[in-house]
Amino acid sequence: MNRTARSLALFSSFLLAACVAGTPETPARGQGAPPPLPEVKTAPPAPGMLWIPGAWHDDGVQYVWIPGRWESPRRSTQNPDG
Repeated sequence: MNRTARSLALFSSFLLAACVAGTPETPARGQGAPPPLPEVKTAPPAPGMLWIPGAWHDDGVQYVWIPGRWESPRRSTQNPDG
């Protein structure tokens, strides 16, 4: 590998290391959970599915946004006959 290619590879690795995926501004603890983030509620993937809205989760260091999702309804464990 020549010197130019090596320098380009090193520079690219620094750029990639600077990219951070996640929610914008994950708030610190101690201030209470921030207001919910706006979400786009898509069409349900199957009939009868329920939308569970997103919420902030305190991971012990900061609040982390858990996005909304579609889930199947829970089945009842009670006997329908009484």
